[in-house]
Amino acid sequence: SSSHLRGSSAPCPGPSGCRRRRARSAGLSSMAGSPKTPKDGDDRGLRFYVANLAGALLLAEGVRAIAKAQLTSLSPGHGFALLPGVMMINRLPGAGVLGFIASLHGLVLSPGKAIEDAKAWPWPLVSAGLCAWLFATKPGRLLG
Repeated sequence: SSSHLRGSSAPCPGPSGCRRRRARSAGLSSMAGSPKTPKDGDDRGLRFYVANLAGALLLAEGVRAIAKAQLTSLSPGHGFALLPGVMMINRLPGAGVLGFIASLHGLVLSPGKAIEDAKAWPWPLVSAGLCAWLFATKPGRLLG
């Protein structure tokens, strides 16, 4: 029984082995069917980067909400504080709308406190603006 060595001229062990060898010999990665990587001439537009920034801000807001809630009393609803950020990072449908609502819910519940908090931590307003822009500029919508 002959062992198959990488890069050897031994017969392929199976169809997937042959594909990998042909891809390597052609100068491609071993996973020829993998999604595009940034070096493949990716044309990620402004929306991609804005969505990543909005997702990071929403995650930071969620962590901050959970940390503040642990100082007082943690309610079961605080477990969902990270949901808008995770949805935005994973590009799930409705992430922009949910992120907008999550960012501005404090302004609706207690406007005075939210305005005071915005002076020290303005990121909910920034993420709300980013989410609104993402919603409005999606192709097939208002501005897209």
